[in-house]
Amino acid sequence: MTASIEGRKAIVTGAAQGLGLAYALALARAGAHVAVCDSDASVEDLASHLAGCRGSFWATVADVSSPDDVRRFVDGTAERLGGIDIVVNNAAVCLPTNPVSGSWDKAVDDCDRTLGTNIRGAYLVGRAAIPYLVRQGGDIVNVTTDHIHTCGWPEALDHADAPACPWASTPRPPGGGTAFDLYDASKWALNGLTHAWAQALRPHGVRVNSFGMGATDTPMYRKFLGDRPPAPGLMAAGDVAAVLLDLLAEGPGGRTGDSIQLWVGHPCVLPPVATLPAVVA
Repeated sequence: MTASIEGRKAIVTGAAQGLGLAYALALARAGAHVAVCDSDASVEDLASHLAGCRGSFWATVADVSSPDDVRRFVDGTAERLGGIDIVVNNAAVCLPTNPVSGSWDKAVDDCDRTLGTNIRGAYLVGRAAIPYLVRQGGDIVNVTTDHIHTCGWPEALDHADAPACPWASTPRPPGGGTAFDLYDASKWALNGLTHAWAQALRPHGVRVNSFGMGATDTPMYRKFLGDRPPAPGLMAAGDVAAVLLDLLAEGPGGRTGDSIQLWVGHPCVLPPVATLPAVVA
């Protein structure tokens, strides 16, 4: 059974550019009513991208690590759209950090920025939205990363459909490397939050899944690369957003507590429900 996206009421955080923008546009073009926020004021220019979309749209500047900003955004969304039944926790900070470089003050600032946006922000937005979600059911999608669920871990894929994957011959271990300690920690925490919320919200008809992806052509990824060339097989943000719509279209009877992952060199499609033991029975 699939559910229509048309008429649903969605929140997307971190939507000024990149994947967040792609998610917002895909939802709007599918007929959803969409509210977006970002700490970047350019988020308020998104309406210019939505000519011809059927649903209503609202954009505002908000810092997801701020409880006051989150309440204003979430309650304002519910008032303007007439409720909330989709939350896409996409806002994120990705800084190169490791435990043996930088000053103490930089370490504290990096920690506050990364965890404040990536895990505190997702928690606050979710907690503010859940009272609306439980009224009629819905979806929370927490955007993670392929660093915490690779094509080689926790189970190794056979790569029959992905011979171009850089890890086709050697199982890829988890983790993004030594320059991602805070970023990876925040995404592991977000995956843990996903599992706990999936169990707690299932009786209320709310599905909660994590949605991660490998290297995707976005301004954040390009900024991180600097002058280095992008990874071969770089994914397109629009293709990733199409998979998000497929996940949402599973409807009330779809998966919950799952870790959906898209990897470079693999088909950019919604994978089947995980074969590992279910997190939510």
